[in-house]
Amino acid sequence: MIAEYKIDIIYPVMDGVITIFSKYKDYLEAILVAPNKETTAVTRSKKTTYETFDGLLPIPCIYSKEDIISGKVEFPIFIKPDVGQGSVGTAKINSVKEYLDEKKDDDSQLYLEYLPGQEYTVDCFTNNEGKLIYCKGRSRKRIKNGISVNAVFIDDSRFQEFARVINNKLQQKGAWFYQLKEDKNGQLKLLEIASRIAGTSAITRNIGVNLPLLTVNLFSGISCDDIVINHYNIELDRALENRFITDISFDTVYIDYDDTIVKTGVINTNVIKFIYQCINQGKKIVLLTKHDGNLQTELKKYRLSEVFDRVVHLDRNEKKSDYIDDLNAIFIDDSYGERKAVYDSYGINVFDVNTLECLLEN
Repeated sequence: MIAEYKIDIIYPVMDGVITIFSKYKDYLEAILVAPNKETTAVTRSKKTTYETFDGLLPIPCIYSKEDIISGKVEFPIFIKPDVGQGSVGTAKINSVKEYLDEKKDDDSQLYLEYLPGQEYTVDCFTNNEGKLIYCKGRSRKRIKNGISVNAVFIDDSRFQEFARVINNKLQQKGAWFYQLKEDKNGQLKLLEIASRIAGTSAITRNIGVNLPLLTVNLFSGISCDDIVINHYNIELDRALENRFITDISFDTVYIDYDDTIVKTGVINTNVIKFIYQCINQGKKIVLLTKHDGNLQTELKKYRLSEVFDRVVHLDRNEKKSDYIDDLNAIFIDDSYGERKAVYDSYGINVFDVNTLECLLEN
């Protein structure tokens, strides 16, 4: 496949995939964006991570099954798999009874000190010389299924010290990250290390630090000795967003102006996005409007004078449906009456402003 599709670079972005590919790095004809197999083996296993950094960094207390059953541990404790992602397979255990109810004969489970405090992710970048040239922490303000979906940057000198120790011990290369959590006394303890891009590191890209691109450049032989970072407050929130696929086909868009393109003196940017999407596709844009006042002055004010293939300025008593002359078209208007008249006359698809989302490209 590498030869057939002329693949130059393979950039795995899941921990398990990185681990497998790194074992065969020397056999691949393409550039593999991943550290060596020894590093990925450490970062893939939380147990190995804790063993590697025991004595070098604060890590959670690790308990044996015997400790738990005998009551020698302080509850609650936390169970999680040695190899895993997100919150899959994790559980908070409040008593010996809960442990016995929950426990499985699975040696891959880790039984750890429960850490009730704040949790952080620290994004890092290591260049070809092994120098740590970027390290910035962010809060995990809201977590869903073990994944951070809200973040703001946090300045804490301890983040740099953790990163320095990890970078000196492991041969990371390019972008990587680690996670920390505070214990009941506020001490930060290492949760895990990953040899990949973190999903919520998108916030980092938006202060000017494009970690995926920097990493590709690094593995392609472009040196990187410093990074330009913008300075402003920023918060990232990741939420469910609707995306649609339709089989709608059309050559012409008939569109209203007032309360469709412009409402209360503000341009609807989603509508403009759709209009320019259609322009890119070679579709015809026809403005049908009953705007009161000087339309040309209005269009010039909002820099819309050259957007439309045709502009039809109707009187108040005219029907927009009378100006539809291409039936391979769609009609967009905030007025239900106008939409119904066009639909009843021609049977073409008609859209309110709030339904345009199904027409926007992914």
